[in-house]
Amino acid sequence: MLWFLMSCVIGYEEDSNHRAFTFEQSYAAHYYKFGKPLDSSLKILTMDSEGTEMGHGSGNYFKIGKHRFIVTAAHVIGDELNLLGANENDLTPMKVVHVDHENDIAILVPMVPMKMKPINYVVNDNPNILGLSVVYAGYPSDLNKSVFHGSVSSHTVQDFLMQSFALPGSSGSVVFDNKGRVVGVLSAVKLGYYEYSLIPQLHPGLVQVKRLRRYSRRRIKEIIVQWQNSN
Repeated sequence: MLWFLMSCVIGYEEDSNHRAFTFEQSYAAHYYKFGKPLDSSLKILTMDSEGTEMGHGSGNYFKIGKHRFIVTAAHVIGDELNLLGANENDLTPMKVVHVDHENDIAILVPMVPMKMKPINYVVNDNPNILGLSVVYAGYPSDLNKSVFHGSVSSHTVQDFLMQSFALPGSSGSVVFDNKGRVVGVLSAVKLGYYEYSLIPQLHPGLVQVKRLRRYSRRRIKEIIVQWQNSN
């Protein structure tokens, strides 16, 4: 394999003697909260030494106490030394403080105060997230900030498959559950080879997400403090 609700269902019954409305909970229906993904989303620009933009990904801006940081995907930052966080007309230089290539997760800190406000970092550490409603915001391809929702189709300890939509540029977007907790970081979309075509086919509706269960508030704080002390 290659990779590039709890709501009410209302019923109505009627016969010659009575009429009745029935209500039942259906897990098949989903609801989504878009506020935190949208409020925290920013574009991550990679720049060469001459200040030319080489590409972009996405990320989200968080806080834990006095600490401010951005979560994105490790492959978004690549080997570039010059990173900018872009939110509307606000361009902020970023510094890499942690890279986890195995799980495709990176943590950045802004080098100067940002105009946008960070949101509180809270992790969904439930081991079983099958069927969970999820939502993310990011910058796919040449689009402006966009928001997408979906559900968890399958999962392992380290990642999960999200039935949603993504394109290059969406990578690094943090995926949230419907309680505003972080679940994972968008890593890739599925590519498939088929016998009738030698060209790989992109499946933007099948999205791979790396889980953030191991990146608790305590762990994030330890990473930032350790980096600060080493500098």
